[in-house]
Amino acid sequence: QSLYWAYITMITTGFGDIVPLTLPETLWCIFSMCIGVIVTTCAIANLQLLVTNADAAFVEFQHKKETVGKYMRYRRLPIELQNRIMAFYQYSWDLLKGADEGKILDELPSSLQQQVANFMCRDLIASLPFLRAANTSLLNALAECVEINIYSPKDEIVKKDELIRGTILISRGEVEVLKGQRVERKMRRLDNFSVESLFEKKKSEHTIRARTFCEVFLLPADEFQKCINSQCDKVHIQKMRETANMMSKTASKANKMFGSAEDAIPISGIKKHFHPSSRARYIWDFVILFG
Repeated sequence: QSLYWAYITMITTGFGDIVPLTLPETLWCIFSMCIGVIVTTCAIANLQLLVTNADAAFVEFQHKKETVGKYMRYRRLPIELQNRIMAFYQYSWDLLKGADEGKILDELPSSLQQQVANFMCRDLIASLPFLRAANTSLLNALAECVEINIYSPKDEIVKKDELIRGTILISRGEVEVLKGQRVERKMRRLDNFSVESLFEKKKSEHTIRARTFCEVFLLPADEFQKCINSQCDKVHIQKMRETANMMSKTASKANKMFGSAEDAIPISGIKKHFHPSSRARYIWDFVILFG
């Protein structure tokens, strides 16, 4: 009876309304309580293991953020730079949930790597007017040459007077084309910049800056020339060159005549807070409407 009392007190089972009267009943109750405790403990342990495994990637991500935070505090980096670094890690987590894309691709055989590259890059490459009629082998070869980069907001992709390495293709996010201190153009998915640099070396007259987190593909001019020289004849290459130059002149004329597809937006001074798409302008219009 003492052992039975100790067990029900420790396990917190029963209220004493039904109690064993004989010794066999008491022993059976003790045995049943022990089995019940073991089963319940195993169930809780398995549930905890399931939750832990499900959040293993997130726990690793949090640990990595803590490590990076300690490093930045040790180096006494500026607060703004620290915030940008942490925002980049958060963006990477939101996008891939802890998956290492480079490691995953390295583990794949070359045939699968080619298929993944085609899926990621082919639409962007084929969107260039002088490559819309290109054959599959040329598009596959160009897809292997593309460089993929992730940029944070306000990162400069291309600086003014910098030698352009090739055509910039926007896969995700939003990019600004700046002329001095004014935004002349905004580029989004399937937009491109400086297609003529694939055929002739030139320096950028604009600053290309990331407006949001963005994924930008670069088609290097050197690799592009190798591909077309090995797979295209001189007549075809000349037609592509003429098309690229015509695209460049057309875009330049459009910017001079209309500014761009969007209004030129000042990025400094008080005027930047009152352009038509600014928040202050929306509030002011609302006040005028209901005031």
